[in-house]
Amino acid sequence: MSFLAAVPVRADGVTLVILTRHDTTIQELAKEAFLKSDIAKQYNIVDIKFRKAPESQWKIFIERGQADIGWGGGPTLFDNLYKRGYLEPIDDPQVLGLLGTQIQESIAGMPLVRKGNDGKVYWIAAALSSFGFTINKAVLNRWNLPEPEKWEDIGSEAFAMDPPQVGIADPTRSTSNTRIYQIIVQAFGWDEGWKVLTQIAANAKVYDASDAVREAVIAGDIAAGTTIDFYGYTAMKLNPDCVYIVPKGESVLNGDPIALLTSVQHKKEAQAFIYWVLTDGQTVWLDEKVNRMPVNPSIFDTPAGQKRPDLKKAYELTLKTQGINFDDARALATEKALQEYFKATLVDANQELHQAWVALVKAYKDGKITDDTYNKLKEELLTPVSFKDPDSGQTVTFTEDYAKKINDRLLKDASFKDQLAQEWRDAARAKYQKVLADLNQAIKQGGTLSTTTTTQSSSSSPAPTPTTTSSAQGGVCGPGVILGFALLPLLALKKKRE
Repeated sequence: MSFLAAVPVRADGVTLVILTRHDTTIQELAKEAFLKSDIAKQYNIVDIKFRKAPESQWKIFIERGQADIGWGGGPTLFDNLYKRGYLEPIDDPQVLGLLGTQIQESIAGMPLVRKGNDGKVYWIAAALSSFGFTINKAVLNRWNLPEPEKWEDIGSEAFAMDPPQVGIADPTRSTSNTRIYQIIVQAFGWDEGWKVLTQIAANAKVYDASDAVREAVIAGDIAAGTTIDFYGYTAMKLNPDCVYIVPKGESVLNGDPIALLTSVQHKKEAQAFIYWVLTDGQTVWLDEKVNRMPVNPSIFDTPAGQKRPDLKKAYELTLKTQGINFDDARALATEKALQEYFKATLVDANQELHQAWVALVKAYKDGKITDDTYNKLKEELLTPVSFKDPDSGQTVTFTEDYAKKINDRLLKDASFKDQLAQEWRDAARAKYQKVLADLNQAIKQGGTLSTTTTTQSSSSSPAPTPTTTSSAQGGVCGPGVILGFALLPLLALKKKRE
């Protein structure tokens, strides 16, 4: 595919610097293929230097003028860069000419192009992604665990065990897991979604990175782990016991962006590279060591694409995936707040959460507590923490409105973020420890909670008023489904006891 028939060629060779979250396999494949391309020769681009950095360090490279392009890391990362003014508009006519012709601007309601209020294009998806979890059937069989199909399955009582057999990643260190948590919150509604997230975290071992979750599933260290699609496909290639699962009706498709950075030193050459990534460079995703979904389906008509009928089939199935009506703007409005609250209450306090949850489920399975005690303590464990707002001094909970209110401030005010995170962390640990203490007291009292304990529990963590999760909220669960989610695991546990 040609790019600009006539361009002035620089006498000195150009080196492009690319900030990325892609692993070294993708970096090496892309560099080798691009430097052999006609576009590289046409623009006298003689080298590409990749700088893989965590999300928190991208702004440092950009502010120092040390990168031309950002590539890979998901829309969460790139939308943050856009909001902070770190992205330069893409304005080359041939790159923009791909939109709506070879590359769709949205799929299933999810944007593949980020346009600003000024109408300019700030990032374009270079690959597609779905989100789910990867299971290891051999490990499931070893522990006599059911094969999960939905998010709530990996948060169920069946997976409440030691050692943990579910793996998740810290959202402040994983953009793909951030998206998974946003999906769950929208699929179930804010209040119910956080209960699902809390149960998943209670069953889980938390990893520092999403690829570590994938490796743990492949190695058989855990039975299931939250993953982006290509991690799942790679796991399936490396271990035939692994299967990637997209929860039916509970996921979305995402575009993984490429963009110009405001620190770009070689704008024409950088846009030439972007054009290559969106056209001939799509072959990188087809490599068996990568296994990603291209954003430009015409690549399947090339000789390289025709060698991957399996990936084409997976691509076609992915497009047919039954997903939720994901609200991208709604997710963006609470993104930082979600990451920090999740980290403080479900990652930093994970040991206390896991200990209380496993003990509660075990006590119920062993017949040491009543149904009523189990339900009350489970509700207390899953209810959002109450904490003191640093500004007003009032006791509040982490509602969606509160998350929206503080989101931008968390991005800009490190002192406020640290203070609030400590409030969340302390409140979560205190709550989990109290549930465990109340459980032990109930066991001593023949399985029931005393009146004093019940009163204290109600005042410290009041149960929210039941609500219906409607499709207008982006949810897929009506009251019957939520009721089923709450009661089915309990009925299964009762059957075991009997």
